[in-house]
Amino acid sequence: MSFSDWMLAFHLLSAFAVASALVLFSALVFSGRRMTTLEQTRTLFRVAPLGSILISAGIGLVFVFGVILALDSDRFDLWDGWVIAGIILWAAFAGVGQRSGAYYTKIQKLAEEDGGGNESEVLARLRATTGVWLHIATIALFVLIVIDMIYKPGA
Repeated sequence: MSFSDWMLAFHLLSAFAVASALVLFSALVFSGRRMTTLEQTRTLFRVAPLGSILISAGIGLVFVFGVILALDSDRFDLWDGWVIAGIILWAAFAGVGQRSGAYYTKIQKLAEEDGGGNESEVLARLRATTGVWLHIATIALFVLIVIDMIYKPGA
């Protein structure tokens, strides 16, 4: 295998880590809407750190390996339109994903506060559409990145 083959393999594995995290977060987001107690919610949030690790590592590595691939390629350049579109979509994905994560982190902190008097607020925030729409936007941006990488418009 050549250097480019290895970089492509690592790029795709990193993208798979991001996709895996999105699947996990999707399960958490949509399961969270069905929670009825604070204890259920706390249990749900115990799984989130795995997704955080996958998405943090994946999003950084997919960018690094993607740039290395573009610089190493004889067929593509870093300034090709589809590469630039991918980088812009990647930045938008990271930004929207960070907002989505921050929304649910605030809910998690509220759920873990002592006293338990905030159960109705935690459940209301989990059922609110804000987090769902942020998560859906994150998924949509990921799908656009994948489409851009597969079809390479303008290449």
